[in-house]
Amino acid sequence: MSGEQVIIGILIYEITNSSVWVGIALALYYLPMLVFGLVSGVMADWMDRRVLIRRVELAVFINLIIFAALTALSPGTLWLVITFAVVSASIRDSAYAAKMSYTYDLVGGQNVVAGLSLLNLSTRVGQLVGSLLAGTIVHLYGAPIAILSLAVSSVVAYILLKRLRSAGQRKTLEHVPILHNLKECFSEMRTNTVLFMLIIITGVVEMFGFSFTTVLPELATDQFDVGAEGLGQMHAARAIGGIIAALILTTFVGQDRRGAIFLSVIVAFGAALVLFSTADQFIWALVILVLVAGVASASDVLTQSMMQLSVPDHLRGRAMGIWLFAIGWAPVGHLEMGAIAEAFGVDTALMVNGLALIAVGIIAAIAVPRLRKL
Repeated sequence: MSGEQVIIGILIYEITNSSVWVGIALALYYLPMLVFGLVSGVMADWMDRRVLIRRVELAVFINLIIFAALTALSPGTLWLVITFAVVSASIRDSAYAAKMSYTYDLVGGQNVVAGLSLLNLSTRVGQLVGSLLAGTIVHLYGAPIAILSLAVSSVVAYILLKRLRSAGQRKTLEHVPILHNLKECFSEMRTNTVLFMLIIITGVVEMFGFSFTTVLPELATDQFDVGAEGLGQMHAARAIGGIIAALILTTFVGQDRRGAIFLSVIVAFGAALVLFSTADQFIWALVILVLVAGVASASDVLTQSMMQLSVPDHLRGRAMGIWLFAIGWAPVGHLEMGAIAEAFGVDTALMVNGLALIAVGIIAAIAVPRLRKL
C-alpha cells in the first residue's frame, strides 16, 4: 500500500507538476473508505474474516498486474493513475475492518491495544521496505516494474494468509441479511455517545493531520530536489515513526487513560506538523517526519481500540467499518492541503493544519471531559 502511494504520488506530480492534482489523487484513494467503510465492517461481521482477507489479497494482485501492463502501454496518462487509485483503494478497504477485528479475535479485549500495535508494527515494517523499494525501482527501472514488484508482495501475502487456522474468540457468524447488519450499525452510531464522539474527532484529525502526505511529492521534487528515491525515503521515515509508536504502545499503554493519551497525541500531532513546516533541509525533514508519523500512528491505534471496546462484541467488525467511515473524510483534507499549498505554499499549508490540530485537541479535552476518562 505504501509502495502504491509512492508510485501514485510521483506519477501524478510528474504528469501535472501540481500538488492540487496530487491532493485530488490521494483524496480519491481514500474516498472508498468513506463510501464503503460501513459495508466493509458489515462484511467483517457477516463472513469468515480469514477468507475475506485472503480473497482481497488475491484481488489486489490481479489489479496490480493490470495496472502495470496499462502503465507500460500508456505512460503519462493521468486518468489511468487516478482510476487505479480508486480501484486499488476500493479493493484494499474491503478487508481493512476484517483485519482489525480479527486481531481482536486473536488477542481479546484485555490486550487489544498491544494486538493492534503489533499489527501496526508489521504494517509499518512493510511500509518501510515498500517505500524504499518502490522509490528506488521507479528511479532505476520505471513505474511498471515497480508495480510488478508490489504484485509479487501480494502473492507472498496470499500464501502466508492461507496458513491462518484459528478463528480466535469469535465462535459464530451472523447469518442475517447485510441490510439488517447495516441498520444495527446506524442504530449503534445514534445511541452510543462515546462512539459518536470518537467518530467526529477521528474524522477531523484525519482531515487536518494525515493530509500532509499530499505535499510530500512537491517537497521531494521541487524543494529538496531528491526525486522518486527521496520520496520513497520520506515514506520510509513515516514507517520508522510508525514502528517506534507501535513499540511504545505495545510496551507501555494498557487499559488505563487511553482517552487522555489520545487527546495528548492529537496536540502532539499538530505540533509536529508545525515543526515540519519549518524544515529547510532534507535530513531535517526526514527526522521530523519520523515524529509526525509516530503520533499519527498512535492516534490510529488508540481510536481503533477505543471504538472496538465501546461496542458489543457482535458489532466489533462494524465498529471498524465505522472507523473506516470516519477516516474516509481524508479526501476533504487532501483537497484542502493541496489548495492551500498551491495558493500560499507548502510551509503555510502544513502550519495551518498543524495549528488546527492543536486547537482540536485542546477543544476536545475541554468540551468532552468524558473522553479523557476512557
